[in-house]
Amino acid sequence: MNWFYETPIWITMPLFVGGFVLASCLVVVALRPVVRKMVTSPAEWDRALAHVIGTFGVFFGILLALVAVSVYENFADTRTNTLEEAAQLTALYRGTTALPQQDGEPIRVGIAEYLHTVVDEDFASQRRGLLPEESAVLVDDIERMLHAYEPVTPAEQAEYIQLLATFDDFVEARRDRIDAVTLELPPLFWLVIWVGAAVNAVLIAFIYVKSLRLHLLIAGLLSLFIGLVMFATADMDHPYQGSISVGPGAYERVIQQTIVRLGDE
Repeated sequence: MNWFYETPIWITMPLFVGGFVLASCLVVVALRPVVRKMVTSPAEWDRALAHVIGTFGVFFGILLALVAVSVYENFADTRTNTLEEAAQLTALYRGTTALPQQDGEPIRVGIAEYLHTVVDEDFASQRRGLLPEESAVLVDDIERMLHAYEPVTPAEQAEYIQLLATFDDFVEARRDRIDAVTLELPPLFWLVIWVGAAVNAVLIAFIYVKSLRLHLLIAGLLSLFIGLVMFATADMDHPYQGSISVGPGAYERVIQQTIVRLGDE
């Protein structure tokens, strides 16, 4: 599915939704002769079909809503994780300014290098659906430098304990950010959704409508909405890929607002 996420939305959305609408209309055209032969009492047919469509619509609508909400929650959680990691890096960078110059400066340089690596390399891997490995070595370097520092005074010990706690929070947020690369709906859910969409198209085609234009209009409007919901869900299914994705903006702001500004000072 990488082609889906790598192709611009102005190409994928018309193709996806337009193809979905076209398929639904073709189903209507194909089944209309069958329905005309089967229907002997239009009133009875419509009454029975209304119960079936109503029941199916409730279950299919609930399924689509639950899946869409679940995917959006994963997307929102991923964005929160990136913001949390960026915030912990800011706190860690600022915290090292209280250390002696010879101890704090190398750590700040390591944090700045880590941020640039995340922006330039980690997110490039994440956009390809790959687990980022480029910044792992830099995390080890920062941890080694932190552990090499030996506080002397009680004030330095308090600062050091806070720095270690901030580093642990940063590592946890980083792990959550990386784990989000593998987030996706199970294939079984997509199978159920596609089967439901096919059943919906068939049920709409079963409606007894004398006017072909009106029948195609009904099928087209319903399939247009369902296609849009499915497209948006699929586009957000991988938080770092597609047109609706989490980018490195939080880390870029840390570089501009903290690293560069404090460095200038």
